[in-house]
Amino acid sequence: MTTRVEIVNDFLAINVKPGKTIQDIVEASGSALPFGCRDGECGTCIVTIESGMEFLSDVTEKEKVVMKTLNESNPKARLSCQMKIVQPNGLIRLKY
Repeated sequence: MTTRVEIVNDFLAINVKPGKTIQDIVEASGSALPFGCRDGECGTCIVTIESGMEFLSDVTEKEKVVMKTLNESNPKARLSCQMKIVQPNGLIRLKY
């Protein structure tokens, strides 16, 4: 059982099992989505979840701090290094 992750900017679609991070998926797929610290500290990997938020892990405390620091108020914005796929049989569309 997998969830389909579509990275709109790169015209990529990847089927992945729950437990993987978006960072894992991006690195394995060759997407151009940028990463900086890879630990939820810098905000380089902010993405917008166009659909499928319910298939992702909850927002972490690190994400909340970084979003506040960057004045990011979009409720669909997430740090891709912090998100994990938590549900199968879904579709997640994101863009950076």
